[in-house]
Amino acid sequence: MESVVFRYRSRDLGPQDICFIQRTVAQFYGKGRSHISRTLCKAWGWVQPNGKFKEYAARDLLLRLEEKGFVELPPRLRPKNNLKQSTFAQTPLFCNTPLEDILSQYGELSLRLVTPSESYLWDYLVHHYHYVGRPRLVGEHLRYLAFLNGQVVACLGWASAAFKVEDRDR
Repeated sequence: MESVVFRYRSRDLGPQDICFIQRTVAQFYGKGRSHISRTLCKAWGWVQPNGKFKEYAARDLLLRLEEKGFVELPPRLRPKNNLKQSTFAQTPLFCNTPLEDILSQYGELSLRLVTPSESYLWDYLVHHYHYVGRPRLVGEHLRYLAFLNGQVVACLGWASAAFKVEDRDR
């Protein structure tokens, strides 16, 4: 049985896995971190339910391996872009009519998983109407829009818990 050298998101990495990652990094060093992470995803069959590669998880794994000294990653090809603040200056089209009277006159409340085309609407509404603005939903998450008579009446979001939050754990 192969010994565990590193554990990441319930995946045990043995010496052969670490060697494979090191060879992959060396082989594709000049193509950058994203290419390396896609190569790992392809080799390991790391895909999301929607069929896309789990690239963020793979890049996070690579960063953690680099922290522990197992690999040396190539320098970033582009600066970090996840620090930009979204302005949501463009107002999406949505019905913004006040709802009055008896709730039953509006029909049944319906919940719908946010589609890619509705993503900006969800982000816009939460950014402008939530008391803390639009928080980042980190990790696996679900976003829903609630409709009453075809009008958005609520935005709902759930995210997986953070793996390490020292203050919370203490």
